[in-house]
Amino acid sequence: MVSPSSLLRFLSFPGLGLRRSSDRQMGQIRTAMLSLLQVHGGHTMQRVAQRVRFAGDLEALWYLRQDVLTALSAVDGEVAARRQMRQINRLFKGGLPGTMEPRSHTR
Repeated sequence: MVSPSSLLRFLSFPGLGLRRSSDRQMGQIRTAMLSLLQVHGGHTMQRVAQRVRFAGDLEALWYLRQDVLTALSAVDGEVAARRQMRQINRLFKGGLPGTMEPRSHTR
């Protein structure tokens, strides 16, 4: 007879901890994006919020940043929207391939 603990050990995969970490990061990013959008009302904000809610992975959320930025820019202006998005951009660190991560711009 196999004990429950040995069965769990057998079924645990090395990537499982990584998956949990990725899910946690995705939840933080999703929550941050939705909190920015919920401050404002309107059809456009609701549509973008719906897409954020149902994004299936980090990469999908990464590409939705532009939609969030555009929606916020229409209400708050581009400078304020970019300032709000900085926090969200930081949340992606370590979750995406290096070529997709936010770059710092110097002017």
